Amino acid sequence: MAKHVLIVDDDINIRTAVKLRLERDALIVHTASDGEDALRQVEQQSPDLVILDLFLPRRDGIEVLACIKNTAATAGIPVIVLTARYHCGDADAEQLARANEVIVKPFSPRYLAERVHHLLN
Repeated sequence: MAKHVLIVDDDINIRTAVKLRLERDALIVHTASDGEDALRQVEQQSPDLVILDLFLPRRDGIEVLACIKNTAATAGIPVIVLTARYHCGDADAEQLARANEVIVKPFSPRYLAERVHHLLN
């Protein structure tokens, strides 16, 4: 059965590039451009993995990550944080540590796909 991945990034170019790369590997890819939509999709679709940017409109990625990891039904969903910002405050760092992976932009799409497959298997 095909795995579902949710890409959450406000940059359409990144969403499109990652979506196309993962679809080549027969993954079903959904996208969201803001934190509110991301949480709605996580709740409704329960993806197998989330790729999450930190800088998002409506709810930032740290808050989205906390909501995913603090909800019993979604706490087990692997999350890869894909971000240009790696240094953050102590409270954010504590939440960021709950991500399964942190990949800093700019990134290699091939490397990202490898990490996605690793976490899905």
